[in-house]
Amino acid sequence: MSGVNTWILEEQNSRLPYLREKTAQLTTSPGVYLMKNAQGGIIYIGKAKNLHNRVSSYFRLGADHLPKVARMVSHVYDYDFIVTGSEYEALLLECSLIKQHKPHYNILLKDDKGSSAPTPAAP
Repeated sequence: MSGVNTWILEEQNSRLPYLREKTAQLTTSPGVYLMKNAQGGIIYIGKAKNLHNRVSSYFRLGADHLPKVARMVSHVYDYDFIVTGSEYEALLLECSLIKQHKPHYNILLKDDKGSSAPTPAAP
């Protein structure tokens, strides 16, 4: 399946230059990011072990996204983020926020069919 090039996204989302500039200042810590539409509604929640690398992957020049990701990126007006102490903490927070907000683009986790939270591995 071919992806959607960033130049097409530029035509669909005039905020990409702003989003790239904002992301350039983002921390490399683990955390959760909340993608928002122009009305301020949360449309996607994700986690990252490195917020800068993960969030910038959405807005990078020359990115080749799958169509469903490109569609989401075309609707991103802004984003917020929450820094966590670990990847595991980010995972727990992501699960909780998805259940609370039920974002449109979080198809896999929004329906309460899975376990409520992951359990830590035994040492």
